Formats: sequence, structure tokens, C-alpha cells
Amino acid sequence: MSATPGPDVLSRVPGADTAVPLQVESLTGGLTNRSFRVTTSQGRYVVRLGTAYDSLLAIDRRAETKAQRLAADAGVAPRVIDADIASGLLITEYAPGRSWTATDFTDPRQIDRLGAQLASLQAIDARAAPGLARLDPTVLARGYVRRIVAAAPEEQRHLEPMLTEAQRHWRDSGASARSPVLTHSDLHGSNLVDGGTRLWLIDWEYAALADPLHDVACVLAYHPEAVPHLPRLLAALGLERITTPAVLDAAIWLFQLLVFLWYRARRVAVAASAAEQAAEERAARVLASLMHNRSL
Repeated sequence: MSATPGPDVLSRVPGADTAVPLQVESLTGGLTNRSFRVTTSQGRYVVRLGTAYDSLLAIDRRAETKAQRLAADAGVAPRVIDADIASGLLITEYAPGRSWTATDFTDPRQIDRLGAQLASLQAIDARAAPGLARLDPTVLARGYVRRIVAAAPEEQRHLEPMLTEAQRHWRDSGASARSPVLTHSDLHGSNLVDGGTRLWLIDWEYAALADPLHDVACVLAYHPEAVPHLPRLLAALGLERITTPAVLDAAIWLFQLLVFLWYRARRVAVAASAAEQAAEERAARVLASLMHNRSL
């Protein structure tokens, strides 16, 4: 797919067939996708072009589209206008607002807003999502390792012990005993758009049916500054009675493992920027630190 939306793509945007000229602006923020804000006589939309690395990065475009449509019906995500699964094209309504920063994750009122949106997401009947598979972090991690080792066999000795640890953390998390819910799985501040009256969750590439603690672990892994407000987030999701420090640590470790392996898998195919290398190294340090703390 081309680097910018071609006429065939733009023609699928509502209002593109009018005499009013289209306004097309590149959006920044994503590491793998190319996204554009397209303004027409009917409104503003986001056109997301696919990536050549979907398989490498374990992206399931069919699941992404299904999840975002369900989340949009629940008032959590922008509405999907059109999608082409094969090419990775996705056209959605544009969610106006600002991305969250670290400061937002220190504000209890903002955590309550996030908790309310995640509660709405988790309340969606999983039976309405037959196209979504249940996420097992150990299986996903093994898939990443397989792709990495195929390109860099010398990584096997380093990565295999992580898979053994993943099995132990999966057991300790108790996730297999909890009913799966719809999760976003990538709750970095850049994927939270604050429109003032509405908090939108965008970029649903890794949405899945997963452990109810999965998105909590995601928030804390990306934004540890939210830890003081963890009780509020757990209460919003009805998880306060089942979550012990050991269970939460195991869930966070599993999420950090997926973060580390995602960056490492991407680096197999794409030259990493300094920021991406730093993020990979940071995830590796957190994994090592959590493992050390468990051994004490």
C-alpha cells in the first residue's frame, strides 16, 4: 500500500464524492501504521493504512475491526466507517481531543474516567465477539520468539528461559480461572484521547478476549505513576477482591514480556530508532527487576 492514501482509498471516505476539496493531514504517533486525518463536507475521519509487518507483530486486523465496532457501540471507541481486512485499511470517525500524558495518570478523577470506560468495555458480552480469540500471553510470547529466532537464531538461548518464566507467571496470575473479557491491550497514553466530555480509546490492533486484569497490568506497565490510584481502578472493574500483590505482579510481568518481545520482533525487520531501543531495554530491565524481586 502506498505511503499516502490514493484516490481509491479516499473515495471510501464519507463525503469524498462531493465538490468540496478533501483535506488530508498526516497523523503522528504510531510506530507501524500510517494514519491520516481526512476532512470532507460530512466530517472528519481517520484513514489508517496497513503495515507489511502484521504477521511479524501478531496483528489480527479482523479481530481489531470486530473489537472496535463492539467498543464503539459501547461508547468507548470511535465508530468504524469502513475496513479492508486484507490490506489493513481502516476508516473511522475522528476523535477530537488531546492524548493523555503522565500527569493524567496521577489524577484520581482521570483514573475514574478510565475505569468507567474499561468497565463499559468489559461489560460487553463476550458471546458478541465470535471472531476474537482468547489471549494466552504464553502462546503469544512463544509466537514472537519463534519469529525472532527464525531471523536471529542466536537469540534462542537468551529468549527460551523467558518462555519458561512466562508459564510460571501465567499460573501465578490465576488468569486461566477467570472468565475472559474484551480488552484493549495497548493503553498507552497516546491511545487515550480526551475530548473533555468523552474519553476515547483508539488503536485497537491488539484487542482480544483476555484476563480482566490484562488492561490493568497494561496501564501500570506503561504508566507506573498510576500505581497510587490502583484501588480506584480495580474497584471500577470489580477486581479489588481477587487481586493480590503477587497476582498483579505476575500479570504485569507477563505484559512487560509482551512489550519486550514486540520491540525485539520489530527490530528483526526494521531499524529501530533510539527511542524504540530505549523502550526495549527498559522493558528488559523491568522484567529482570520483577524476576529478582520474586526470588528474594
